[in-house]
Amino acid sequence: MLVRRILPLLLIVLMLCALFVAALAAASALPVQDLAQYWAAAHLITKNPYSETLVTNFERSFGIALNGHPIVMRNPPSALLYVLPFRYMNYQTAFGVWALLSVVIVAACARASSSLTNAGPSLAPALIGLLFGPTASLLMLGQLVVLVLLGVTLFFMMVERKRYWLAGASLSLTFVKPHLVLVLLIAVALWSFKFRRWAVLLSFVLAVATTSALAVLINPHIFGQYIAFASEFTRETTPYPNIGGMLYLLFGYHTLVFVPQVCGIAWLAFYWRRHRDDWDWKTHGMVVLLVSVACSYYSFPFDEVIVLPALMAAFGNGDRRMFVACFAATNLGFVIYISGLAGVFGLGYMFLSWTAAAWLVTYLVSQRQRTFRRTVQ
Repeated sequence: MLVRRILPLLLIVLMLCALFVAALAAASALPVQDLAQYWAAAHLITKNPYSETLVTNFERSFGIALNGHPIVMRNPPSALLYVLPFRYMNYQTAFGVWALLSVVIVAACARASSSLTNAGPSLAPALIGLLFGPTASLLMLGQLVVLVLLGVTLFFMMVERKRYWLAGASLSLTFVKPHLVLVLLIAVALWSFKFRRWAVLLSFVLAVATTSALAVLINPHIFGQYIAFASEFTRETTPYPNIGGMLYLLFGYHTLVFVPQVCGIAWLAFYWRRHRDDWDWKTHGMVVLLVSVACSYYSFPFDEVIVLPALMAAFGNGDRRMFVACFAATNLGFVIYISGLAGVFGLGYMFLSWTAAAWLVTYLVSQRQRTFRRTVQ
């Protein structure tokens, strides 16, 4: 009996060790990826992690550069605390550790989200999470967005258990990339005011304030440095691979990148008014999460990993044949891009601009007819 309990744990440990070794090998063999910006920021936190000059010189001093053009971490100062451990690692070790942690977070969030649907024990949620196109993308790059996934998942779980202090504190993790969940955060604020869940708002503010204050203790000038840097990158006119970016490319007006975001907020006003009295985070919240990502003005395909809780809800409660068909079709887009086939046909980094909207469609069409009618009303 004891052997049966220990054996699965040993297998998991062996798999994680193998993954860590593979990540170390990939970090050494492949070109430097996005993780370099977090690694550099952790080392430069006492100076200026938002200085392009310092970041460039630092990375080059170690013989690395991101495709020849070092990039600077754009996340707000409150996010620096989460990357601070990288300060005590070399780049390859940091990449391996983060890849390992990312796999654990994705698999755990998929399983936890599945539990919200009252699904029984199964490996399917973890497999879906690990076979998810955005998961593959973020693992290749070492992206920080898994923390947003963790925050969103914990929020849904804590709200379901009525542990509102923990729900708000968990949601503070989304402040690593708040633009991705802007519509969701507005919905949380509306719900908190409507049902007087002040603990959610207060714990959220306290958690963000605490991480920000700790960053200031390390570097008193950190916010001034971030504001100066933000004033530069907010003037960029490069299209992002999302709906807004496609509108910009099609019509040539940069202001069109904000149209989906404005539409998402306007849609929420209508949706909230219709469902505010019977609001359920396990149904309405999932739709809002999907819309929030699909309408974000600044997003990339790897950011779409945060819709995983909604897809787990669709898998657990909806038509599984329809879910699998839509999931496979959208995932195929990631396969075509990651494998390089898109480039063969002359399709660039904008090829995956449609996938965020496709996950929303996947959720809607895979729901049971009763749930489908409820979400679109």
